[in-house]
Amino acid sequence: MRRGLALLVLLALGLPALAVSAEALFDQVAQVLDQGPWEARLQGRIVAPGGDVQEADLIVKTLPAEQIVRIEFQKPDALADNYVVITPDKVYNYLFLTNQVVVYPRAKARIEGLGFDLSRMGDLRKLGEEGEVVWDAPQEVRFRKRPAWHVVGRAPDPDASGFGRVEVWIDREAKRPLRTAFYDAEGRALSDLEWTAFQVARFTADDLVAFPPDAEWIEKK
Repeated sequence: MRRGLALLVLLALGLPALAVSAEALFDQVAQVLDQGPWEARLQGRIVAPGGDVQEADLIVKTLPAEQIVRIEFQKPDALADNYVVITPDKVYNYLFLTNQVVVYPRAKARIEGLGFDLSRMGDLRKLGEEGEVVWDAPQEVRFRKRPAWHVVGRAPDPDASGFGRVEVWIDREAKRPLRTAFYDAEGRALSDLEWTAFQVARFTADDLVAFPPDAEWIEKK
């Protein structure tokens, strides 16, 4: 009864009754995304190795139970038909034009042809837990007419993190990402991608970790 009365008082005063932390919000998102295989289309812009910003169009496929993510590139044109497979211990870059698979240890993850490591989007909770990002409190906003949370995180050490600021928009009802943007220490966009066409999928680890049988393999240490 007392709790209900306090809630009514807060609402009457126009104050938020229930605040949510960034960590709690990311936990809610993880619970949704970890339920089973899914895929989404990401569109926007991303920086190239030379610093130029290019249009990006990607298909992301995820198998949460196995912690496997596959990123298929449609744009930029230089990366069309390339794809990347991220596993708990390795990152596999398939290069279409040369028919090569370049493999990096997960700790030294690199995505060929990009000036920013897209794998950093994989677990926003982990960035905070490891101290790479200090998250502000989520703010209630609208994103393309949908109720959303907007969360801003700042990197204490941009040189070590590879970025200075990250901003995330999350659907308040579906608890799914709507947009993820990373910026360097000077505020220039490194990656700004909107999540669209999200859907539950059916695939296995063998479907995602698959490469042409005649591809050349190159191991990086």
